[in-house]
Amino acid sequence: MAAKTAAAGHSLCLSIKNLSFSYGNPRQPSAPALNALNNVSIDIRSGEYITLLGENGSGKSTLISCVNGLLAPPPGAVAVFTPDGVRLDPANEAHRWRIRTLTGMTLQNPDPQIIGCAVEEDVAFGPENINLSKAEIQSRVANALMSVGLIHLRDRPPHLLSGGEKQRLALAGILALDASIFILDEPTSMLDSHSAQTILALFDTLNSQGKTIIHITHDHDEALRSRRSIVLREGRVVFDGVPEAWGGWEEWRLGHAGKSAVFSGLGPEAPTAPVAVQFFSASHQYQHPSALPITGIHGVSLRIPRNSTTAVIGASGCGKTTLLKHINALLLPSSGNVVVSGADTLDKRVNLRNLRFRAALAVQSPESALFETYVADDVAFGPANAGLKDAKLVQRVKTAMDAAGLPFAAFADRETTSLSGGEKRRAALAGALAMDSEILLLDEPLAALDNKNKRRVMELIFEQQAKGKTVVVTTHSLEMAAFFDYVAVMDKGRIAAFGPPEAVFGELWNPDWELAAPKFQTVRPAPAHSAERRVDDPLEPPAQPKHRRKAGKPFFKTAFLGRFLDIDSPLRNLDPLMKMALLFVTGTISITGSLYAPPVVLLIVLLGGRLAGGIPCGTPLRSAAAVLPFLLLFVFLQTAFLWGNDSSPILFQPFQTGFFSFFSITSAELHRSLGFICRIASLTAALSLYLAVTPLRETISAINTLLSPLSRLGLPARDIAMMVGISIRFVPLLTEEAERIVTARISRGGKRGLRSSLALLVPLLLLSLERAETLANAMLLRLYKVFD
Repeated sequence: MAAKTAAAGHSLCLSIKNLSFSYGNPRQPSAPALNALNNVSIDIRSGEYITLLGENGSGKSTLISCVNGLLAPPPGAVAVFTPDGVRLDPANEAHRWRIRTLTGMTLQNPDPQIIGCAVEEDVAFGPENINLSKAEIQSRVANALMSVGLIHLRDRPPHLLSGGEKQRLALAGILALDASIFILDEPTSMLDSHSAQTILALFDTLNSQGKTIIHITHDHDEALRSRRSIVLREGRVVFDGVPEAWGGWEEWRLGHAGKSAVFSGLGPEAPTAPVAVQFFSASHQYQHPSALPITGIHGVSLRIPRNSTTAVIGASGCGKTTLLKHINALLLPSSGNVVVSGADTLDKRVNLRNLRFRAALAVQSPESALFETYVADDVAFGPANAGLKDAKLVQRVKTAMDAAGLPFAAFADRETTSLSGGEKRRAALAGALAMDSEILLLDEPLAALDNKNKRRVMELIFEQQAKGKTVVVTTHSLEMAAFFDYVAVMDKGRIAAFGPPEAVFGELWNPDWELAAPKFQTVRPAPAHSAERRVDDPLEPPAQPKHRRKAGKPFFKTAFLGRFLDIDSPLRNLDPLMKMALLFVTGTISITGSLYAPPVVLLIVLLGGRLAGGIPCGTPLRSAAAVLPFLLLFVFLQTAFLWGNDSSPILFQPFQTGFFSFFSITSAELHRSLGFICRIASLTAALSLYLAVTPLRETISAINTLLSPLSRLGLPARDIAMMVGISIRFVPLLTEEAERIVTARISRGGKRGLRSSLALLVPLLLLSLERAETLANAMLLRLYKVFD
């Protein structure tokens, strides 16, 4: 049980008096404003541990944004007090930086608030902004990373972290600031039970040291760790007191009667029931080849019965999402086989698009995967791809939205960007429900939901099972998993155990799984024939298809110029400034030299990379080949018209007369086009080699060194270098966002091709703007001053 520090007699650190706040609608200025907060009054003293609760959309995030000045409250409504009693008002822009030195805050979604190019660099960002010494910064970074369990990942690029690891990284960033007030917006929503308990124990330690904790949560047990709970409903405070005294807990808890009220009895027994999904020693590895290959799943053998419910649990990054993506055929195994509804996903004769209509997936991060402008259009995407039209399509969408807790009448015409985090998750769920598929795959469907909507989702799961469907869910909630027919435990990419919950949480339980031991009693008796299977229990593989797809082939290919391979070599260990100079020289020769220069540069790059860097020749060549389609398009446009001063012989002119007679290729155009292709290809290969032997953080450090003389002229060299770094880091971020959108589209029957790529542009642009705004807020919260 947490240490509950009494705050009696402590000084006031935060005072909110009659705070009201409304969001206007810029598209409809005449429409009534949305009241997010209504006459909220709260006093908080130094050293208190407070949990802030409320349903999705009740005003919690708006309230804390008014405290630190991300939103501008009415003057005088909010006051933050320094330790010596100075009153600061977040309505006053001049006070906001000082307020943020006192209030460390994590945002609800960790992705866009990560700033650095490596884990420890991101944690160091805040301390660097307050001009601490290098030794102090290093000490704070190391302590923060050890506190959240990420010290072993200190050099990893943030975009290669799992969702839970990113959440811990965001927390480490504010721990390094050593603020006196910690404002934590659902900091454990994406964490496994063991990691969550570690983080909660950290909050207890901080509170025992006199820190004030304001913890937004939907979790009953987390609320009981605090001495005081404040509950919001429709923007008003409806409870403020000792958490045990609140009378609303029963409506928040999932309860142990949830399943029996909807579905009675156990699901089919695994040894005898028809099979919906089978894995046969299936493995998959991400980022291969690279310096940081990541195992998604390894040697997974699993049989999921039809018309059953299965909960997949495990520590963050153990492979749960990868498992679901293999069932939906978004990923294909690099070895082994996955058979869904009798179809081997590696068999070329199997139409994977049709297979996805039978196994619908609601993705883990719907914040980035809602790609249509309006909610109803997004929900309709899957059934429309399946051929549903007109009134039937509208009815399917209405049914799915109503079932997911987004009433069609109220949300159909809402813009997806206007939804709260919980509402976005329900929209993603509605999109999967609208597919009406045989198999329903839900990736962390309870994360960021209040308990009312958690119960709704639980009821939906068992309603789907009652209709004959198979449901597979990933979750960090062991309480939720206890209601399912089967529980699959994943550990480091492997299936560690599989069986009914009473077996998995009983005789099969292993503390080495790094999960907190369940605290509840078994909710039902064990079946007559246990279906548990240990990791060493093999499944006989199926006959291999004659026409086999390429194993491990991704459906989204990241556009990149090269990956850092981290091969120990003279070129890898060369000073980054020297490597940048070599890149500049080779690039200059490629662009400005004669027509013979690019092939010579390319040969030098290939041989130098192989002999001095250990980089296979295929690495730079693949990067050059990746830009070839764009070069050919440019060449086509360049040769489509006769140049005014081009008197060279025409080599090719397919149409002598008519509309297309302008198209021709002259000897000068051919010479110019070949030169252009060779120059850009050699430059791309050189850049690819540079990136293969130079980590991004070294590049940013070298840029900072190059720009340091500007600081003597009074120019903001560090800010410019940081902006360059953020711009470079935004490439993998946008790639990640694009992958999520593509994943969401393909998982619901979307097609690949030019039309699909064009459809990606608008949502990606909107998400880029949204990410940029959130990133700017994260920088402000971590005490960044523009050119100061």
